[in-house]
Amino acid sequence: MNFCGELTFIQSGSDDNVDRVTKSTPVSPQTVQGAARDLFASRGYRGTSMKDIAEVLGVSAPNLYNHVPSKQDLLFTIMDVAMDRALAALDVALEGVHDVSEQLRRATEATVLDFLDNPAEVTVCNTEIRSLVEPHRTTIIGKRDAYGGRLRAIVERGCTEGRFDIAEPRVASYAILEMGNNAKAWFNPDGGYTAAEVARMYGDFALRIVGYTPPRR
Repeated sequence: MNFCGELTFIQSGSDDNVDRVTKSTPVSPQTVQGAARDLFASRGYRGTSMKDIAEVLGVSAPNLYNHVPSKQDLLFTIMDVAMDRALAALDVALEGVHDVSEQLRRATEATVLDFLDNPAEVTVCNTEIRSLVEPHRTTIIGKRDAYGGRLRAIVERGCTEGRFDIAEPRVASYAILEMGNNAKAWFNPDGGYTAAEVARMYGDFALRIVGYTPPRR
């Protein structure tokens, strides 16, 4: 998800990431969405047909329409679910937190964790807004901008209160919002760090970006 709006980060996938469903697995709207998500992430929306999705599920293409209205509806649902999940995670992360520096840390951690836990959905959201038709496009852009706006408000509040020392809070916000994409580009779940550990480190990085200095005790 590109929460910055003006910035674009594209990470292509591979068909190796597409899980093929066995014939014993019942086909449902959820399994169709999962197959479409992985194919859209690896091949792109325009490079994926309903037949491709059906092949992954081991059914005929006409059978898919018993579960989903259209390929466009699939794309919108994937993005809408992803955005709602990210916004809900941000709500949970900030609940009951009043200190602006802790708000920024937790918001950054929530952003990075969402990107690392849901890489295929994030890739689709990053690259396929252009493929949405109205009113779907406006809906997703609105949710994306709402997320980015919440983080920018934290940074601006920290500057207003004198807690952060940064000349360009808006640009600093963009840099922080892109941290999820940065972590996603190199993170390996089988590597030396867990997703939670990476998120905590990026939370610290965000505070350094805005020039936060912890109070002396």
